[in-house]
Amino acid sequence: MNRRAILTPIWGEPASNFDTSGHYSTITWSVRGEQTGSIRVERLPGGVRLNYRQRRHDEDWRDVDEFIPIVETATNFGGRRQWFQCLSCHSRCRILYGGALFRCRRCQNLKYDTQYEPPFARAATRALKIRERLGGKGGLDDLFPLKPKGMHWKTYERLQDREERLQQAWAIGIAGKFRMFERGEA
Repeated sequence: MNRRAILTPIWGEPASNFDTSGHYSTITWSVRGEQTGSIRVERLPGGVRLNYRQRRHDEDWRDVDEFIPIVETATNFGGRRQWFQCLSCHSRCRILYGGALFRCRRCQNLKYDTQYEPPFARAATRALKIRERLGGKGGLDDLFPLKPKGMHWKTYERLQDREERLQQAWAIGIAGKFRMFERGEA
């Protein structure tokens, strides 16, 4: 995922600590030693206030002053979880991504890296994750890792079957890609 500027609530702090007015910090970033931007984040009751300047390409700078609400939900075993509320779609989110404005992943049209992969490449990535879970290192052409101590045989065999199906999907996809290349379609 393209991680431009990111904001997250302070996890683990009780809501009463986060709702302390007047506490703020300034975040700055630079390129080659020259400051290129800054943002002031101020804690307020019920949310955070963001003060920064932004511009698109050759447009004039404009000041942005936004109040981002923080909402809470109950957790399963007591306690509360804090979320930002996106100002565009009003959904709860754990992370706000910067751009012209700070918004959730969906409103910024950001994707996870795997969402850019073709399906056959995603199958290879999933197969490698299964191998890593079993302690394997290397590629798909290496021997399948041995069963880790303490893992049930049923779980191991299920993972082995899943990895085999993913490898087949990868092989079919890559063969199709080679056929497209040979025909000059790629």
